[in-house]
Amino acid sequence: MLMQGNGMAVVLGDAARGLAQQMVWWGHDVRHAGGNGLVRLGMVREASKGLTGTSCYCEEWEGGRVQLHGAVASWTAPVGGVGCVFCRDRQRIDLWVGEDLPVPGLHRPQGVEGGSGDERWEAFRPLLRWLIRYEERALELFGSEWREGCWKQIRRLPKGKPWLEPGAALRWWRLAEEGRAPRAKTFSRSNTNP
Repeated sequence: MLMQGNGMAVVLGDAARGLAQQMVWWGHDVRHAGGNGLVRLGMVREASKGLTGTSCYCEEWEGGRVQLHGAVASWTAPVGGVGCVFCRDRQRIDLWVGEDLPVPGLHRPQGVEGGSGDERWEAFRPLLRWLIRYEERALELFGSEWREGCWKQIRRLPKGKPWLEPGAALRWWRLAEEGRAPRAKTFSRSNTNP
């Protein structure tokens, strides 16, 4: 069972660090030698409505919509529901309310809401389930060497902040979805079996 209160804040913080790494990996997938990996795995590429010259990748999911921008990942809930948004610069998973879709550089103050840790986690779960499915399919399509290479590139950067290596990351996401997320910093390479 996931922790509540301050423990939930820890789990959300670990998930936010994982999303920051995941966004870098999605950026690598876009530039895959075999063609745009996000598109190959079912996402639709659209021009970003906020930042000129950038793209937004979208997919309908669980009655809502997953959107990936270079600096923002979100799941927008169906009308009347509560979704989530992760802004890379904020390093935080927040609630997203309203019918407007998150757009980098154009966040409306009424769209982003803090919420309790439990509320934020529940709003994040559809995006988490999508992320797990995406990574499973990416593993099948690209092989484990691809993701290992993406992770090693982060490790080489002077200011790179790698989270968990790919096998352990997927295992952590799965455990989190089951409500059994351990502290990521104590999650060892022995837990790498996806």
